[in-house]
Amino acid sequence: MAPCIAEAARRLLRTEGTSLIVPESLFNEALKLSLAISDGIPKMIREPMVSMGSENLIEIEGLSQLGGEEPPLSICWIPTDLVNLESIWGQWTLQIHDLMAAGYPGCVGCGGPGSEGTWDETASRARTRVT
Repeated sequence: MAPCIAEAARRLLRTEGTSLIVPESLFNEALKLSLAISDGIPKMIREPMVSMGSENLIEIEGLSQLGGEEPPLSICWIPTDLVNLESIWGQWTLQIHDLMAAGYPGCVGCGGPGSEGTWDETASRARTRVT
């Protein structure tokens, strides 16, 4: 699952003014993440706006989704069940912090494996689908 977690992290860090929609249980953590992004990427004018949504998924509006039902292929999907959602959240936020520490998105090659090429969501779903 590491490649799709990294892709979802990269998508958030290179997009200004998106919405991060989280379960109530993660709301305060999401606010801290948004602030960390604002502090960690000074050139980003508008950090993610945080709001509460469904208890079974995390959405990065129009970019990525952690859990929930399968979205359109334009969305980077990290399939998981409700039991593992907070664990995936932890892995994803750690990836975000690691990428920011490396200088992403304002660096060349620091986005990790697969960051320079085109993302293949179909192949990712084939590898990570929860059955």
